Amino acid sequence: MKLLVTVTGLALVGFGCAAFTVTAATSPDISWNYLSAGYAKANIKISDGPRFKPDGYQLNGSYLLSNNIYLRGSYFDVTLSDTGVDLDTSEVTLSLGMRDAISHQVDSFFEAGYGRSVAKLNNVKETDNGVQASAGFRCRVTADLELDIAARYSDLGDDEIIYGDLSARYRITPLFDFYASYQFESDVSIFATGVVFNF
Repeated sequence: MKLLVTVTGLALVGFGCAAFTVTAATSPDISWNYLSAGYAKANIKISDGPRFKPDGYQLNGSYLLSNNIYLRGSYFDVTLSDTGVDLDTSEVTLSLGMRDAISHQVDSFFEAGYGRSVAKLNNVKETDNGVQASAGFRCRVTADLELDIAARYSDLGDDEIIYGDLSARYRITPLFDFYASYQFESDVSIFATGVVFNF
């Protein structure tokens, strides 16, 4: 059911972005060469227990190797120290991706690669390695505003997870954007906001 909702959302955003093509004819191209850094806050439910809300930071980067092939990496680390709870979780991904310019304002993309997550709750530490992949759209709806949607798949350790990824970027200058993103599935969600440097 979650996969159906995510795929339907991807299709609707794709059609919606295409509808903006006429009104955004003067919009600049979408940047695939960037570095970003920002604040991240997670909402984590462990089994049937309480929810934990650690916070920390997030780093992302992308670099075009050719007109259509790019390399992308991401890292986040969030922690929580509360009465009786010491939680620290992080994840790093490295992916090779392919972009396709549907129009001057809309890019579709697919990427796949390696993922590694480390979670420590009190004195129990778990490290998982595996594969992850994603597909979606990046759409510049105006000269300054970009909206993105993706379905992401992660197989790290014993769990396979499909989750949604929504984000927006607002251009402050040609070099800098402000961004906000929200990743979500049934037990975990992550909100992040920060600054993008385009090069």
